[in-house]
Amino acid sequence: MTVQEQKLEGEFRYVNSRLITNSEEIAFYQGNHREQLTLLASFFKLTRHLRNFLNFRVMMGFIDNIVAKYVAITVGFYAVSRPFFAVDHNLLTKGTENDRFKHYYTYGRMMVKMAEGIGRLVLSGREMNKLAGLTARVTQLRSVLEDVQRGKYTRTMVEKNVQNGNGPPALLAPGAGRIIYQDKIIKFDKVPLVTPNGDVLIKELSFEVKSGINVLVCGPNGCGKSSLFRHLGELWPIFGGTLTKPPKGKLFYVPQRPYMTLGTLRDQVIYPQTREEMVRRGRTDEQLNRFLEIVQLSYLTTREGGWDAVEDWMDVLSGGEKQRIAMARLFYHEPQFAILDECTSAVSVDVEGQMYQYCREMGISLFTVSHRKSLWKHHDHYLQMDGRGGYVFEAIDSDTQQFGS
Repeated sequence: MTVQEQKLEGEFRYVNSRLITNSEEIAFYQGNHREQLTLLASFFKLTRHLRNFLNFRVMMGFIDNIVAKYVAITVGFYAVSRPFFAVDHNLLTKGTENDRFKHYYTYGRMMVKMAEGIGRLVLSGREMNKLAGLTARVTQLRSVLEDVQRGKYTRTMVEKNVQNGNGPPALLAPGAGRIIYQDKIIKFDKVPLVTPNGDVLIKELSFEVKSGINVLVCGPNGCGKSSLFRHLGELWPIFGGTLTKPPKGKLFYVPQRPYMTLGTLRDQVIYPQTREEMVRRGRTDEQLNRFLEIVQLSYLTTREGGWDAVEDWMDVLSGGEKQRIAMARLFYHEPQFAILDECTSAVSVDVEGQMYQYCREMGISLFTVSHRKSLWKHHDHYLQMDGRGGYVFEAIDSDTQQFGS
């Protein structure tokens, strides 16, 4: 039972560590409900085993107490009584039988109570230390949650190196912006790109993209490409202006490092949905096979043993296979807009071109981050950030397509 307990605890820790490691990808996928089901399933397996194990320990403890406690007391009383059986002992030669019995009972009870007192003292000290540690951790957690609820972060929301004349720096308040949900459009209207700790990447970002237009986002590292998508995905608060975007479920994110959930091969394509939700949508395994054919992974079901095969897909699949699974996942969900964040870096150029062409056929508008020159022909506009707070949003013509990178 101990071996099984350690195994289930290890699985539960593994599920939690995966959740922490891939938290941003899961948040972009809106996979919180699916991950909650996985986490609770692992937790209930562990608690069910622990409940059985505790019942077993109670039974064994009951037996141990009878044997250890009462047998030990019997032995102790026997040891205390030895002097009373000696013929030349003072208690036998002096005093009455009542006195001897009184001394015998008193000394025996003193030994028992002293042992109990020392044991309780040791246990109480250990439990108090444990309680103090747990209380401190809970207090820290409550403090962090309260700060997040109030929108309070470690650093003051101050724009670096920007002064209003000789006055203090301009303050930026998280949540000061406005989000409007509207189909078939993404529009930034004077929205600052600001990290949660207060770093201003772009003071005011304004552009509009309607459904059917593909945009290539480029620029140096740290210029704000990922920050743009975090604002779009509502992972970061809006510090000003107005952001117009499709409702949740109509904007999909495909990261460079695709997240593979715990479950079957089918679960990897339909994530974050469950099989029951897939059936309710009227989807079939034949349609999933079609998506795998498009990304040239039709061999996968044969190699792994069908759609119901369960593996640790993060280790089983290669980098290119995981990226193509993520694109098949995109085709399954058919959103209005998709954010592709270097998601085909491990895929060959010809397969990449087929996937982008299929996105256009399905009517999925793309925001793509990539340094591949071959992708410019699949996009209509480009958004270039210079890393110093400036940006350019323009249509792609033959010249920019030829020399862009």
